[in-house]
Amino acid sequence: MNNVILSSLLFVSSTLLCILVFYGIRRREIQGVFYFSILMGVMIIHSVGYACELLSNSLTQMYLCIKIEYIGASFYPFLIVLFAREYTDERRFANKYLLNLLLVINTITLILVYTNAYHGFYYSSVGLDFSPGFPILALKKGFWYTVQVACLFFSILYSVIILSIKLKRSSGNYRRKVAFMLIGVMIPLITLMVYMSGYGPVYIDLTPFSYFIMSLFIIVGLLRYDILLLAPITHEMVFHSIEEAVLVVDQDDFLVNFNAASKVYFPSLEKIKIGQSVHLIEELGDYDFASKQRIYEARGRILSFHVISVRYNYIYVISDITESEKVKKQLETLASEDSLTGLYNRRHFMELLENSNGGGTFIIFDLDHFKTINDTYGHMEGDQVLIWFAGKLRECFQNQVACRYGGEEFAVYAENLDGQVAFHKTELLREALHADSSRAVKVTFSAGITNFEKENIPETLIKADQKLYEAKAGGRNQTRYE
Repeated sequence: MNNVILSSLLFVSSTLLCILVFYGIRRREIQGVFYFSILMGVMIIHSVGYACELLSNSLTQMYLCIKIEYIGASFYPFLIVLFAREYTDERRFANKYLLNLLLVINTITLILVYTNAYHGFYYSSVGLDFSPGFPILALKKGFWYTVQVACLFFSILYSVIILSIKLKRSSGNYRRKVAFMLIGVMIPLITLMVYMSGYGPVYIDLTPFSYFIMSLFIIVGLLRYDILLLAPITHEMVFHSIEEAVLVVDQDDFLVNFNAASKVYFPSLEKIKIGQSVHLIEELGDYDFASKQRIYEARGRILSFHVISVRYNYIYVISDITESEKVKKQLETLASEDSLTGLYNRRHFMELLENSNGGGTFIIFDLDHFKTINDTYGHMEGDQVLIWFAGKLRECFQNQVACRYGGEEFAVYAENLDGQVAFHKTELLREALHADSSRAVKVTFSAGITNFEKENIPETLIKADQKLYEAKAGGRNQTRYE
């Protein structure tokens, strides 16, 4: 067996792995591919380091190469689980606690490899062996080596299991993609099992050589099926692309998750971490999470809350409906108010009469000689007269229902006033206008008053019109009451 041939094979494998790294960097927007590139990168470090180890002649040089190898190899368990987690979008088992545990163990491994001469925890003894025909390290494993290998077995086994589950749930082209990735992951696993069982060449680590087969296999998968693009639209992609704010809150009002849009809606989330109380969101300080209120106004915005209960969590989908509510109110205003005077229009006024409790008084007003005002002073002045009179009418009949009845006619429904009181107020208004000398245009009105009968609204309107006609026929600028 020739160490140059073996090293050359590892250098070729590293070249293939470099291709995968560059490919992954170009496709890093796909979920999991960034971690795939990092994983391939540490395999390159491992392969190049082991190739240099095989070419070295002294114990010192070889162990220096081992230190280089373990810059990558130490973190295999952490990166394998992280890649499988992101690639398959599985986070329930491979949570942050498991990842942190693996990262700590792998970091300890790197430290122990670099300081092994002082304690022998990773390699209990380090020597040279010449049986393959060239010098090679003869390493006896320490107890922490067993821990690291156990973590590596666990991580690969997790990847195999989670990819197998994904394979079972997939179909068509996606199923082929998962199958390729599953076989690719199993190649180093099988090689590691052969090496650990002692069936391979003594003291030669077969794992880096398995990368050559694995990289070829993955390259074929990329060319044929683009296997890295397993889930172009994943849960995380959808979650963070939603324009509405999405807050996931548990039953104790602690934040479980939130999407990117939530920080736009609620800037105070920049200072809040997952697991903290949702009540720390300053913009939602007065929101009642207990009642799950549907509409909430915060800092000049109107927010709509759609709450979905999922197991022990609540998903709040929050939309900013400020503009739509403004448009809605504008449409409601246009549908109910006279655009010139701001009083109710006749259509809405009639609806209010039909929905009233009955009783009270109905008054109809007509501005005297309004056509003459328009003809003499122009329609713009005529409009100003209508606006001015509407304001006076509103002041006089506060808490009553007033409308522009049509043209220069106005009406008031005084639900809580009897006829005598309504007549007295109308006369006070008429006399005030008659005595008003502040305007260049003299404005007077005629008015007809009748008792309101909800059971027969048309009859009420006819009676009020008759009284108005009497006032106008009697010389105008007067009020007639039934």
